[in-house]
Amino acid sequence: MVGLGRAGAAAARALATHAEGSLVRAWDAQADAAQLARAAGLRALGVEVVLGGDGLEALAGVGSVVKSPGVPPEVPVLAAAARRGLLVIDELDLGWRLVPAPTVAVTGTNGKSTVAALCVAALAEHGLEPVLSGNTDFGPPLSELSLGPPPRSVVAEVSSYQAESSPALAVDGAVFTNLTPDHLNRHRTMEAYAAAKRALFVREDGAVPVVATNLDDRLGRALAAEVEERGGRAVGYGCSEDAEFRIAGCRWDLHGAELEIDSPDGALNLATALPGPYNAANATSVLALGHGLGLAAGPTLAALSAATPIRGRFEVVDVGRPFDVVVDFAYSVDSVAAVLAMARALVEPRGGRLVTVLGIVGRAGRLTGREVGRVAREGSDHLVLSGASYRGESRLLTLEQLAAGARAAAGGSVEIVIDRRQAIGRALAAARPGDLVVILGRGPIDREATDARGGGYLLDDRQAARELA
Repeated sequence: MVGLGRAGAAAARALATHAEGSLVRAWDAQADAAQLARAAGLRALGVEVVLGGDGLEALAGVGSVVKSPGVPPEVPVLAAAARRGLLVIDELDLGWRLVPAPTVAVTGTNGKSTVAALCVAALAEHGLEPVLSGNTDFGPPLSELSLGPPPRSVVAEVSSYQAESSPALAVDGAVFTNLTPDHLNRHRTMEAYAAAKRALFVREDGAVPVVATNLDDRLGRALAAEVEERGGRAVGYGCSEDAEFRIAGCRWDLHGAELEIDSPDGALNLATALPGPYNAANATSVLALGHGLGLAAGPTLAALSAATPIRGRFEVVDVGRPFDVVVDFAYSVDSVAAVLAMARALVEPRGGRLVTVLGIVGRAGRLTGREVGRVAREGSDHLVLSGASYRGESRLLTLEQLAAGARAAAGGSVEIVIDRRQAIGRALAAARPGDLVVILGRGPIDREATDARGGGYLLDDRQAARELA
């Protein structure tokens, strides 16, 4: 097992349980407090744990390698395993092999978490008792499900990091949301990123049996054609005229939307608590998937009507002030632009201003930070740039890129406040009655890292906004 993050530790426990009597060894480059605690638990299960170094010595005597999603394939231990001809798979692939339940996968650059949550709600309404899993903040890694009672069905949120290393994974249904620039620190090019996503849907002559795919997206249209060519069923959704589930109308405000959807079952009307055009697409994707799976539209519509926004995805935070506050996970160029365009449409009719807090977690900010900073300033009346760190990556290097992009752009005023909590406070202090404060970049993340050795402290943007207001 390479990598002992949340998913890697779950996979190591699953291997120790299901491969009793076999050698199970786990390695991680870090030896911080969190890894030491995980190592102690795994050793109690009979797992050999190696911490530190390059991991090459951990390959001695093993026949296959399972990797945690966050570990890139070019790290020395995985590169060496590939040269030796060892089977290398992702934790998701291992989980799928160990959990014998019908599985629906959700992937795409944006909207995965919302669509996965809506899929769970819809399948539950149909009595299928789904469990949310995969690369999500809201459920366990898939391999962890093998340690308890078998689920009746699974909805898995799948990242490109997982799909690219899951050769056996063959899900029963899948949703594709969109493809926009992201994770280029890992994939390097958009072509490689698209290929990683494509791997979930089509393999040589095979395809996922039922796919709901966004026909407003270039890759979505290509996937629809490829799935159909290989004998699968592709149900298109979006605003395109040829979409089976076409969004014909969308009226929305801060607290929800009313949709008109043309479908094979006729015109459908949906009132949802999820606002905005991209949430209209998210909800419609679930109707398309349900239709492809042969599920009646009525229960699916009921589930979508009852669904509430998930934590940290355009989540309205009540701060008891004469302005509104929204927290969202958006951090890429397209997602930040989309959220700010949506926010602008809300405040302009009432004469309010858009006040934005932005900080990016993760290493990708060094590559895309300038563009994100540019679109953030162009879309805001007042922009507060902050530092942010998830795994101990330097907040100053990313902040430098954001600031450079913002300074080179035209738009509202800009200030820089390195401390995230103080930045939120500055934005709230600048807000006037009728304004909208949008806090971007961390969403549901409730921990701020201070170093790469596991140091950090609790910080929830929503709670900070309530306290500071």
